Amino acid sequence: MKRIIFTGKGGVGKTTILSNLARLLVRDGCKVLVIDCDPSMNLAMSLGIPMSDIVTLADDKANLQEQLGASLEDHPHTSSDQCDHHIHEFIMDAADGVKLIVMGTIPYGGAGCLCSHISLVKLLVAYLSAGPDEYDFIFIDSQAGVEIFGRGLVSEFDACVVITEPTPKSLEVAKHGTKLSRDLGVKRQIAVINKVESDDDIKASMQELNGSVDRILSMRFYRDVQEADKRGAGLLDHCPKSAALQEFSKIKECILET
Repeated sequence: MKRIIFTGKGGVGKTTILSNLARLLVRDGCKVLVIDCDPSMNLAMSLGIPMSDIVTLADDKANLQEQLGASLEDHPHTSSDQCDHHIHEFIMDAADGVKLIVMGTIPYGGAGCLCSHISLVKLLVAYLSAGPDEYDFIFIDSQAGVEIFGRGLVSEFDACVVITEPTPKSLEVAKHGTKLSRDLGVKRQIAVINKVESDDDIKASMQELNGSVDRILSMRFYRDVQEADKRGAGLLDHCPKSAALQEFSKIKECILET
């Protein structure tokens, strides 16, 4: 089981890239579980699940934390565990057979931060990692920015995929994120320069990222991707022959090498 975090500055295309990669991997026969840790909860829509159908871990946070904490005291667990059955209540079937878990969001103003929500996801990932290899990949869709690294969620993960636009502010967030992921023992740092419009964009971004990541990939700006997002549809559904899918496939191959 490979555990991979997707991160980056807000608006760089993180959720769009993750959702397409997850679907392409499942179409190749991989079993993929995606955990949405972004409080905006947009990933479900990208994977074909209406907002009205979402169930979140936060809906039963206290009970899940108690069960997961107790289960982790006794490794390994099996698929017959009561906790395992409870977790499956929160796993939703998404497009192409991708499995989705949504962390949840802040329910009302003044409700506090997301620390306890992220702690719950950390317990969940540890629990799944200690049991049978039910999935080939666990993808974490992080909230924008680098706060999630401060919670230690991705400690010893297999890879960090940081999405960045070819702009100074976005690249700075990318460099900070990869530095923090290295601090946590994440094994491989992959940068995807998204929405590229010229070779100069790629050259300048590669110079800025040099030495901070293990692999740099790029993805050009595609109107097909933008149009799919406007419609709230997946690219594979809106434009299944889009040239963008060739570039998604290159990123997918890099993921398979982790």
